[in-house]
Amino acid sequence: MKQDFTELKKILQKNSKFTFLSGAGLSTSSGLPDFRSDPDGFWKKNTPVTFQEFQKSETSRIKSWTNNFEILNKIRNSSPSNMHNFINKILCRRPENIHIAQNIDGLHRSHKFKDQIVEIHGSVHTSSCLSCNKQYETLKFYEENILKQQNSNCNSCKDGLVKVDTISFGQALSQISLKKAQEASENCDFFIAIGTSLKVSPANQFPNIALQNNAKLIILNKEETSFDRRAVLVINEDLEEIHEQIN
Repeated sequence: MKQDFTELKKILQKNSKFTFLSGAGLSTSSGLPDFRSDPDGFWKKNTPVTFQEFQKSETSRIKSWTNNFEILNKIRNSSPSNMHNFINKILCRRPENIHIAQNIDGLHRSHKFKDQIVEIHGSVHTSSCLSCNKQYETLKFYEENILKQQNSNCNSCKDGLVKVDTISFGQALSQISLKKAQEASENCDFFIAIGTSLKVSPANQFPNIALQNNAKLIILNKEETSFDRRAVLVINEDLEEIHEQIN
C-alpha cells in the first residue's frame, strides 16, 4: 500500500493533463451523507419528485423545492475536504485540467477556475426558468417565491417554471455539460476516478472514453469497482487517508 501512495504522489506531481471524475465519496469525506444510501433515510422522508411530476402539478413543484431546501440544510455547515482542496490545487496548474463532478452540493466549486468544473448532475445552489433560462439563487427564490407566494413562476418571463438546477428523475442531462465532460475525457493524460463506484450512467462512460484515447486510469475509492482491472493504479482507501499519505 505504501508503494501505491508513493506512485500516486509521483504521478500527481507530473505536468500532465488530469481529468477527475468525483462521486459521493468525495462529499462524504466532508461529513455529508451519501443521499442514495443515507442511513437516516433522506429520500424516505423526502419523497423524490420526477421531472414529469414537477411539470404537471404545482403541489409537486412545491414538494420538489422543499426537498431541495432540505438538501441545502444538510450541507449548510459543510466545508470542502482536504481532497477537495487538493484537486483544486491541481486544477490551478493548467486550464486543461478538469473536474467532472457528480455531486450537487457545490463543495468542489471555486470562482478561480469555474470553467474547469463540470457539474453533470447540476447544482442545488442555483435554479433556472425552464422557459427563458433566467437563473436564480436557490435559497433566495425559495424564500421570496415558494414560501411567500407558494408558486414557482419565473419573475422574468412570468410564464415559465423555475426549477432547482439539480437533475431530477426523467430529466435530460445538460448536453453542454456532457460534451465538456466527454472532451475532458478524450484529452487527458490521466483520468482519476475519485470517490465514485462508477455504476451510474452516463458518468461511468467517461473512463471508457479516456482509455480509448490512451489515457491512464487511476481509481481512488473505498470499495472496488468494475473498472479496477483496467486501471494502472487502484487504491481502496478512505479519501482523507489517501490525502494524508500523498500531501
